[in-house]
Amino acid sequence: MQKKVTWAAIGLALVAGAGWMLMGNAKPKTNTPALRPAATERENVQVSNAPIQSADVTSKLELLGRAFNKSPYANNVWDMQRYNGKIYLGHGNSSNTGPAQNAGPIPVVYYDATNAKFETQAVTNSNPSIIPSTKMYVDEEQIDLYKVLNGKLYIPGHDSDGESWDFGNFYRLHEGTWTKYRNLPKGVHVYDLAYYQGKLFAALGTETKPTVLISHNDGQSWQQFGTINTFGFRAYTLFEIQGKLYASGMMYPANKIWNDKTNILEINERLEKRDVAIYGNKMLPGLTYQQGTVPYNKIGKNINFNNKLVYIAGGVFNDSQLLPKSLNVMTDINQARRVSLADANALPTDLLVRDDKVYVLTYTRKQANVYVSRVYQTNDLTTWNEILRFTQDTYAKSFEELDGDFYFGLGTDPDVLSPSSGKILRVNRVDIPVNSN
Repeated sequence: MQKKVTWAAIGLALVAGAGWMLMGNAKPKTNTPALRPAATERENVQVSNAPIQSADVTSKLELLGRAFNKSPYANNVWDMQRYNGKIYLGHGNSSNTGPAQNAGPIPVVYYDATNAKFETQAVTNSNPSIIPSTKMYVDEEQIDLYKVLNGKLYIPGHDSDGESWDFGNFYRLHEGTWTKYRNLPKGVHVYDLAYYQGKLFAALGTETKPTVLISHNDGQSWQQFGTINTFGFRAYTLFEIQGKLYASGMMYPANKIWNDKTNILEINERLEKRDVAIYGNKMLPGLTYQQGTVPYNKIGKNINFNNKLVYIAGGVFNDSQLLPKSLNVMTDINQARRVSLADANALPTDLLVRDDKVYVLTYTRKQANVYVSRVYQTNDLTTWNEILRFTQDTYAKSFEELDGDFYFGLGTDPDVLSPSSGKILRVNRVDIPVNSN
């Protein structure tokens, strides 16, 4: 997405209106699952003056293929997640507006690096009130996020495909098969999951308030834990900092029109909850409201490292997607600094942590159909070095690392619609001057 929101993108977000902040899509649909072609682990910052150990790997990129065959926007690779030697791939589109609106159901696809092929996994139903069935897809409009929690791989039910709003879904992988659990009360959207103090937590978008659920029995049943005293109806993100779990919804950036104060929900180690006031100028450092743009922001991809939270922040865009604006390092609530990278125009799209290193994926749009994607690396959250870059006709939305190789999933924007969206690329570790090992 571009540094400044294009008018076409703004129009898309505004057309969706307040309704998409309040509800999701639940209308029955008759579309059948798309077939796949045969084939994380999640201070103004000083930029290092040391010699850059980086390489332009454009000529070294290996095209592994395209794992999905939906239209370009629904082919966005929203997330890539390494698990048990495989790389799981998210795609789809949950927005009620085009392009590719309500793009479910979504196959669960991973890349098997050992056998060099894409595979689709089965999904079975756990609910005893429903006739057991096995499908090759999840009943969602979008797989937005994979989470590894307590050693297990999960998919939050981002927006159920043609089901009622009485319950939301989550999915858990066990011995090569996914199980669908349709048991989160009023879970119109299940945006995030977390494991904290031996309990599972879920962040919901509902018809009433941004809601957090808790499960005391590994997701077999859920109860309401609390709500976020903020505007909108959606709890987007769960994150940990200083030993506490937080649930956040929408935030206002600094501005001279209205107050940038709102609240997040804090949960301590005794499972006590309280509202905590937050301020846009402190949680979204460096961001200010620009007239004519959408004022709603949220925390997106995030990781913990050295007792700090590294996170991407940006606008709530095209229903629930993220328009990335900044990379930040938080030491505590209301104590965050924006990261400055060597390329001042770079927009962050994904984060990885590997042992003693953090990696951020960014892109810069140079001109129409010319994008430079870069990976920066740090081991102290202070000095960030570029380690590789490449040029394509669109940008890399997500990335992963496996055995020192880097994998990239290409994406696109609603007002661009690149036919390259959904391509999976790889750079071999021998072509990266500095890699995760």
